[in-house]
Amino acid sequence: MKQRTIRSNLHAVVGVAALALAVPAMAQDTGSPDEGDGEPIQITPDMVPDSRPVLPNAPRSDTPSVPPPDGSPAIVPDDRKTSGPPSVLVILAHPDDELTIAPVLARIQREGGQVTLVYATSGDAGPGLSGLEPGEELAALREDEARCAAFGLGLEEPIFWRFGDGTLADTARNADPVARDLGERIAQLIEIERPRMIMTWGPDGGYGHADHRMISNAVTQVVQAMGEDRPDLLYPAFSSGGDGEGATPPPGFEGWALTHPSLITDRIRYQIFDLDAMQVAAGCYVSQFDETARAVLTDTLHDRVWRGTILFRQAFPDAR
Repeated sequence: MKQRTIRSNLHAVVGVAALALAVPAMAQDTGSPDEGDGEPIQITPDMVPDSRPVLPNAPRSDTPSVPPPDGSPAIVPDDRKTSGPPSVLVILAHPDDELTIAPVLARIQREGGQVTLVYATSGDAGPGLSGLEPGEELAALREDEARCAAFGLGLEEPIFWRFGDGTLADTARNADPVARDLGERIAQLIEIERPRMIMTWGPDGGYGHADHRMISNAVTQVVQAMGEDRPDLLYPAFSSGGDGEGATPPPGFEGWALTHPSLITDRIRYQIFDLDAMQVAAGCYVSQFDETARAVLTDTLHDRVWRGTILFRQAFPDAR
């Protein structure tokens, strides 16, 4: 099975901590459930260790990647290595979806790669904690939060396609004009960007969100029709940690889909300053996460899920 690594070519990190201030403080109330984005991640401080298992005092120019706690290899090399950082097209459903792979995106961009981030919807039906009604004002707010997060990760401004939040599954048929429009946009952007790899939700949608599933299906349908020069298509993966029998998701992620280790094809390491970038990005989503969640989300994912390495599954690992 083919597996790859991103070669290290570290560059100076531009300070981005102040970018979190770009989103003004908002009154937080219990609000209504996020109708577009589904159930929010439930995180409490007791899920997070007192400190990250990293080397915070090491020089940033040569800080080693965060090691996984079990001592296993961080990245499995493959027989298709290519020089230089990759160009990556990331197509997701909603602002804040990128947090599930944020340190990898920060690392690719920091090492000289190019990350293009696309949101199919602007989250206009997911008020979260904002107190806003679904609609244009909410969409504008969530787009601003997404811009703040992207800048925090070192990325360029995202692309917003502004399809209706929570409606993508209603247009799943190939004959539906919205589905055709979505597919055409995906195909055109691939033609323009010519990425080496594409990242999107897996068919499970993470925790089954219909918009996530639809984006996964739409992107996969376009890529599977391409020739041998198609980009690699990667889905984020939560490992079941064994043979899959009796495996349970990490605390706070009950209901998220698991992937058997035998299907995981890519293991991409990140470094401490990529976690710092994600911390800034998470801090931008004031409408979606309360203060506690914004403070601990990065360390929760680092300690309980990623442990220094974010896992992916190739959609078509044996196609070449």
